[in-house]
Order: sequence, then C-alpha cells, then structure tokens
Amino acid sequence: MDKISRPDNEQQSNEGYRRFREALQQGTLTAGMIVTQNELCELLGISLSPLRETLVLLEEFGLVEIKPRTGIRIIYPEVAFIRENYQFRIMIETYALRAFGDQVTDAWLSNMRERHEECRVQLQGSVEFEEAQAQITYVDRRMHRDIVEALENRAILQNHARVQENISMARRVHQRSIFRGQLIDTIDEHLQVLDALENRDTPGAIAALEAHFRASTHRTFAA
Repeated sequence: MDKISRPDNEQQSNEGYRRFREALQQGTLTAGMIVTQNELCELLGISLSPLRETLVLLEEFGLVEIKPRTGIRIIYPEVAFIRENYQFRIMIETYALRAFGDQVTDAWLSNMRERHEECRVQLQGSVEFEEAQAQITYVDRRMHRDIVEALENRAILQNHARVQENISMARRVHQRSIFRGQLIDTIDEHLQVLDALENRDTPGAIAALEAHFRASTHRTFAA
C-alpha cells in the first residue's frame, strides 16, 4: 500500500514520528528528557490526536516511556538498548550480505571503493573536517543500505533504517568526540568487506562486516 492510500491517522502518526526523530537530531528533544503531552505537541508542531497515535508508535519502538502523572520520558540509550539495536542490525546485514554477495556487480564495487578513497583524501585534510565527516557518513549509510536492499524486502529495510537511527541517537549521547583516525578506521574496515566481495568470498565479507561492527561498537561506547 503506498503512502497516498494510507488512512489519515497512520499518515499523521508517521509524520509525528518523523518530526520526533528530527527533534532528537536537532537537540530540541534530548535523551532522558520528560515532557507533557502539551509540551510535546508544541515541540513537534502537531495536535493532541495525532500525537497520541505517534506515541503508540514511539512506545512500540521503545523510544518513549509513558509515566502516569509524570509525563513522557524520552528513552535514554542504556547498554541494553545499544546492545539490542546492534544485534538486530548485525543480524539483518549479515543475512542480507549472503544475498548481496551473489548480486554485487563490479561497477558497484568500483564505485564504492572510489568513494571510500575520496573520503580518505578528504579526511587527510583536503577539506574541512565537518565536510569530510558528512561525506563519510553518507557513504557509510549508502553502503550498508545497498547491502540490505539486496533482500528486496521493504519491511526489513524500514526496520534497518530505524535501527540505524537508534544507534545514531546513542552515539550522540555517548560519543564525546569523533576523530579523523576513527573515520579512517571505518574506511579501512569497509574496504576489507569490499576486498572479500571482489574476490567473491561472501563468508569472508560477512566476517569482515562483523569485525567492523565490533570495532564500531568499541569506538563509540568504550569507556
């Protein structure tokens, strides 16, 4: 069913969800914050009825807790939240990579390698750090999404996007600084996956992807 044919309340709850995510990204809402329904209506720019629909969705996704007589608590990404989202993401991507390994083209591999090497040059000082960071973030998301798209399953793709957003939220809370070296490590780890795919070694690509996720978790959340 496409977006146009959805019931109005579903469209409104999805719009509320989108605005909620944007508010988290912009810092208007912060992890652990407690707000009333009226305050959240004002912050998201929606009325009470669609907010209630949105809260059902947010609670289902584990992003808010409804506290009677207290308000709505924005989830704080504790260790369990982080672990569960990483586990779900790893499960999706390793499963998808088995299909992707049979479908991947030389053109995609060449293009993705070229993009990563361009990011390396940028991180080594050819552009401002913020611009280089934005570019590697885009390439990172594109690579992981392309892998999941190989399944041709919209429900899995939507869940994968939601899990990525949850992990990004946790990073904003827990990761104090991002350094050039960390992003270059990400490039090198991605290239290990690409190396294996170029050799048509899908098990090797899965092992490299799992190693990348372990390193990513450590970089972001290690004390």
